[in-house]
Amino acid sequence: MQLDIAPKTLTYRLSETAVTEISSLTAKTLKEGQIGADDAKNLQIAVEKVLLKWLAVLGEGSECTFRSGRRLGRQYITMAVPGPKVNPFGGEEDCVLTGGNSVQTLLANIGLVPSYHYVNGENQIALMPKRKKINPLIYLVCSVIAGLLAGLGCRMLPADISHAIGTGVVTPLFDTFIGVLIAIALPMMFLSLLWGIYSIGDTATLGNIGNKVIGRYFGRIYFTLVVCTVVCLFFFPVAISGGSQSAGEFQAIFAMLLSIIPANIVTPFAEGNTLQIIFLAVVFGLAMLILNKKIPAIVQFVGQANTLIQLVMEWITSLLPIIIFISILHLMLTDIENLGDLWKLFAVIVLCVIVNLLLMGGGVVLGRRISPVVLAKKLLPSFLIALTTASSAATFSTNMETCGKKFGISSRLVNFGVPLGTAFSRPGHAAIFFCVCLFMADYYAVPITLSWIFMAILTSGLLALAVPPVPGGGIACYSILFLQLGIPVEALGIAVVLEILLDFLSTALNMVAVPIDMVQVAAKLDMLDEEVLKNSSA
Repeated sequence: MQLDIAPKTLTYRLSETAVTEISSLTAKTLKEGQIGADDAKNLQIAVEKVLLKWLAVLGEGSECTFRSGRRLGRQYITMAVPGPKVNPFGGEEDCVLTGGNSVQTLLANIGLVPSYHYVNGENQIALMPKRKKINPLIYLVCSVIAGLLAGLGCRMLPADISHAIGTGVVTPLFDTFIGVLIAIALPMMFLSLLWGIYSIGDTATLGNIGNKVIGRYFGRIYFTLVVCTVVCLFFFPVAISGGSQSAGEFQAIFAMLLSIIPANIVTPFAEGNTLQIIFLAVVFGLAMLILNKKIPAIVQFVGQANTLIQLVMEWITSLLPIIIFISILHLMLTDIENLGDLWKLFAVIVLCVIVNLLLMGGGVVLGRRISPVVLAKKLLPSFLIALTTASSAATFSTNMETCGKKFGISSRLVNFGVPLGTAFSRPGHAAIFFCVCLFMADYYAVPITLSWIFMAILTSGLLALAVPPVPGGGIACYSILFLQLGIPVEALGIAVVLEILLDFLSTALNMVAVPIDMVQVAAKLDMLDEEVLKNSSA
């Protein structure tokens, strides 16, 4: 039963006592309506940081207005303080390392949509819970069943009628969706990766701690891909030749590396060269990070363009049930031979996930001399939440608690590393991308050579970092991957369905990797309490 929350307006004079009262009231109000007890605690901490900044800059005694209620059926809370502009989510001193951007990330990851506005001389913060969404697995099951039934029904019709439905209705709809997806995929990937790099905070964040944390997440992605490659060699045929042909393969790889650098800015987008677009995104992202406040107009434009393109992507993915239905129906009316071989893909992916989990855990067990049972017990909550929800946001608070309380990692490192890991720990996505591409290449008789595998590893890892934080974001990445690797566009019909299902496994691997990598980084930085880590009751 949904609680009917009446509109409420309260006025306070800013002080440390008022800050505590307002943050407690905010957590209590949202706890009664939408969020859970653990998220309410995190919310209270985040709101305290926001109000304390206002208190420090605007001064004690400033009037703070608290409003809560419902707007269009959705709960909301606003806090407003008059005075000069003070954005609690911005400022050079508020990089992720010191808790600035991590506050906004924390609010977003516990299911809130935070926003700051400066209107008529008044600083305003608005908090609105995101709408609860139905588990995507329900959509998948219903759409797949409907597509299979419709396909079977069409195949029972006379051949000419079935052919007319396929060529006249289903295929044009499918081709239209694929065209829209490819059109939006490249700019989405560029802006998502560009903005993700800039959102790290500033160059100070890329100091001793930042380098090790970011390097660890990036290295984990490619270590996972190497493991997947070794596992997949037992399941998929790879053309490994010797002599002059082998030398030709390595020359092709070398030429591929050189070709990553584009001749100009326009050509990569005109030709759809994925690696060159990623190269440009990294270069411009680092440049924006270095210049920071010197280019406010460009930063604002890129941020707004990224928001716009992700909104369009959300509109497209909101049609996923229809898209899945059309994709299944298209497969049923065109080519359904040998799709029973999908069992091999699932077996390979599950095996790759298990091997990587064992290697991750084994590294901590051997390096830190902790009992494997104790480690598994502490990681189990994060794994189960990610596996059953396919949501990194849902796992965020659990990973914060696991790293801080159960592993004994310094809060300074936790407050930086876990929000960053939620956004950039993507070994699961990389593994799924790589395995699906191998399967599709084998299925559509695309030659799998050493240079092809190298290209698949390189592109899968980079695209994993560029997956936008929207449902079905990986679907757009598949369109880019298939284009880069020479896999027919028809393969997207299968990939659309696989993306929703395999997202549960990829998210589980992503989120388990966060606390594991944090332990390793904390040990190197002497920010780990070994006794807490090994304590089975912690």
